[in-house]
Amino acid sequence: MTTPLLSTRLSSRVVAITGSSSGLGRAIALAFAANGAYPIVCSDLRPDAHGQLGITEASIATHELICQRYGEGKAVYVKADATVAKDMEDLVRKAVDVGGRLDV
Repeated sequence: MTTPLLSTRLSSRVVAITGSSSGLGRAIALAFAANGAYPIVCSDLRPDAHGQLGITEASIATHELICQRYGEGKAVYVKADATVAKDMEDLVRKAVDVGGRLDV
């Protein structure tokens, strides 16, 4: 079952978010998804950087949670370190590969 969108103001915007596995980055990725952005390219050093908190929604990797809520293919994960230029180039390349462009 998918979750209804809060709005469509970001409909079909291709988004890349660093630090998306926890904290503010995770909240931003989930908010973009709730407002229609896709695909969302989630990046972090590990997809489960938020830690193992038990079998709850919080224990699900951000990109997997977005796909569960809004449908397969709505988000992908890219391992990336925001302090490494090549990783950021790879992140942009992945966004263009899956979405045809990068909007945000």
